[in-house]
Amino acid sequence: MIVLDNFYKKKDFGYCNLTIGVFDGLHLGHQLILKKLKEKKGRSIVFTFENHPLDILKPGIKIKPIYQSQDKLKYLKNFDIDVVILIKFTLDFANLSCVDFLNILKQNFSFSNLVFGSDVKIGKNGEGDLRKIKSLENELNFKCAFIEKIKYNNKVISSRWIRALIEEKNYTLAEKLLDKK
Repeated sequence: MIVLDNFYKKKDFGYCNLTIGVFDGLHLGHQLILKKLKEKKGRSIVFTFENHPLDILKPGIKIKPIYQSQDKLKYLKNFDIDVVILIKFTLDFANLSCVDFLNILKQNFSFSNLVFGSDVKIGKNGEGDLRKIKSLENELNFKCAFIEKIKYNNKVISSRWIRALIEEKNYTLAEKLLDKK
């Protein structure tokens, strides 16, 4: 697995597919996104962050990570991800529009497919939602797939829920939702 700390430099990975997210904990929902990414022909690229975006966007909120960056990389490697772009989330990054961000990624990685969770929010102020990204398919020459949320006992699996379970010391359920590979 190749790990990059920059997405502004052109890399020729040939035909590739990309997903973008915090991937804190790599829970069952994240795992489904990664599985769908790997089903696509070509190299798999995961764009993720060293820190949680809320650390920058809402500094008053302290998010306790489920996994540190090295653990996240270890689990991504277990999914046979080809390339991980691991960057520090900054205010400069937060101010990139969805279109500018996807343009930079397209120019530097020439991806053919994007795979996201259905609640995707990328770009300044989270403007890049499902509808906005879908509207860019023809302009930027890519296809996108959106994966619906997974539920456990009628509750949507999320990193927030897992952090709460860990806080409550309900490690059994947290481990079940993380279902480490």
